Amino acid sequence: MTLEERKAFIQAVADEVAKGKLTLGGAVKRLRENLLGVSQERFALASKISKRALSQLEVDSGNPTLSTLKAVFKKFGLQISLAHLNPVDLNEAAAKKSKVGFGIPKGAPERPPFPSPSKPT
Repeated sequence: MTLEERKAFIQAVADEVAKGKLTLGGAVKRLRENLLGVSQERFALASKISKRALSQLEVDSGNPTLSTLKAVFKKFGLQISLAHLNPVDLNEAAAKKSKVGFGIPKGAPERPPFPSPSKPT
C-alpha cells in the first residue's frame, strides 16, 4: 500500500467512525490488521498497553481510558476529539433554545407569583 493509499484508508476509517458506522474498537482492529498486519500482542506492546486492554477495546467491551485510546490511535496519526453529530447552525440552535424555555409546555397555566416576604415588625 502506498503512502497515499494508507492516508486515504485511515481517513475512510475515521470518517466511518465520525458517521457512527464504525465503532472505535472496530476502527482499531481494522487499522491494526489492514495497515500493520500485526498481532494484538505486538501492537499492544508497541502502544504500551496490555493485550487485554487492546482485546477488550477491539470488541467494544470494557471501559478504555482516554490514555489507552490516545496511545492506540496515535500510532495511526489520529487523536480522540469532540465533534458535532450533525453540523448545526449555532445561531439557529440558540434561537430554538431560547424559544423552548425551560421545558414548560405552551399553554400550560402560569404559576402564581411567589408571595412577598413579610417584613418583620
